[in-house]
Amino acid sequence: MGEVKTRLQPDFSQEQSLKLHKTMLLNTLALSEKFTDVDTELCCTPNRNTLFFLDCENRFPVSLSDQQGDDLGERMAFSFSIALQTYDKVIIIGTDCPAINEEYVTLAINALDNVDAVIGPATDGGYVLLGLRKFSPDLFTGFSWGSNAVLEQTKKVLNDLPWSYQELDILQDIDRPEDLYRNKELLNEII
Repeated sequence: MGEVKTRLQPDFSQEQSLKLHKTMLLNTLALSEKFTDVDTELCCTPNRNTLFFLDCENRFPVSLSDQQGDDLGERMAFSFSIALQTYDKVIIIGTDCPAINEEYVTLAINALDNVDAVIGPATDGGYVLLGLRKFSPDLFTGFSWGSNAVLEQTKKVLNDLPWSYQELDILQDIDRPEDLYRNKELLNEII
């Protein structure tokens, strides 16, 4: 406990932060069930052998893996580099965006039929979804992860590569107390 959604603290307790994280993760896995023609992998930290993750594996059609890397960029780079060896298109979805729905994910999947990358921007300057048809480590190195510059840094790298990409609608993720206060439904679930 105390390792997830830490930017919500001290407004919310470690227990509330953990409950929110679990709720949003379960909601994301429920969304993934709607896509019967895709494989879903849950990349876990500190490792996939925790009771909560094992329960997720039993409840949902998902495979578990351990996250590899020291920061978010390294972890995403590892996941993309491995998955793109098997799949033509790979999408990573953040579990902290309750606004992501079936239509949004379908748009991302379909976009990758025509472009090299698809980005779901977040209101805070990051992104809630990233999809790729090919891999470059440049998309994940030298970034200020968690800052409001991630989206712009990503778009600059995509342009420098040069890869085609599509930007989806901007969505709100839940990182800070003010984000959660705007989402009354989630707020009521953890209080």
